[in-house]
Amino acid sequence: PLGKVEEHINEIKDHWMLNTVVLDPGHGGKDPGALGKYGTKEKDIVLDITKRLGRLLERKAGIKVIYTRDEDVFVPLMDRTKIANESNGKIFLSIHANAHKNRNIQGFETFLLSPGKNEDAIEVASRENSVIKMEERVSQYENLTGENLIMATMAQASFMKESEDLAAKVQIELGKKLKTPNRGVKQAGFLVLIGASMPNVLIEVGFISNPSEEKMLKQSSYKQKIAEAIFEGIKKFKYSREKILEG
Repeated sequence: PLGKVEEHINEIKDHWMLNTVVLDPGHGGKDPGALGKYGTKEKDIVLDITKRLGRLLERKAGIKVIYTRDEDVFVPLMDRTKIANESNGKIFLSIHANAHKNRNIQGFETFLLSPGKNEDAIEVASRENSVIKMEERVSQYENLTGENLIMATMAQASFMKESEDLAAKVQIELGKKLKTPNRGVKQAGFLVLIGASMPNVLIEVGFISNPSEEKMLKQSSYKQKIAEAIFEGIKKFKYSREKILEG
């Protein structure tokens, strides 16, 4: 019967409509994340940027926003993707600020989940992953090494093409708005992305360890600029994804 066909078409449409975005501000609560020279904490910077992005998505694009945290609380890494999956999110964006022992390094980069390809990417992932030491249930990560990490990332292979597309669009828009170095799209084994059954990326908006970038990240106007760039990237991704439905 026609009713069933229409129902099925609507289900497919709903699957492709980018109507819910899950935003994940890194760190929080007892975990401050990276710390800047001038007392800036990664957890505060990224929460601010994430909320600005969420407001843009809701007000300007009519997209429903789910936050893994919307205040200064500690959320275990695995709970973050669980929230994303349970809320039927269509994309998952984890927002972070970077740090490096070399204070001269600056710039923004977007990561995809895949065992790290280069030294730098592996270093960023291990810094972001080290938060599990603060969690009560550390045992749940024990199997996520070597072969199992590869299996977990393979489970996401179906979203890889879209994740790459989303990462590229976000990185291009950040490149248009920010004057800091464009460090490109990279791959690394971020635990926070494992298990997200939707396209997902992790964005490092800048280096809190670089004094001039830290100063910029403290400014509302700069945080707004970052939020607007990510918003534009999501909007372009939404358009290219939903174009398929107009055929």
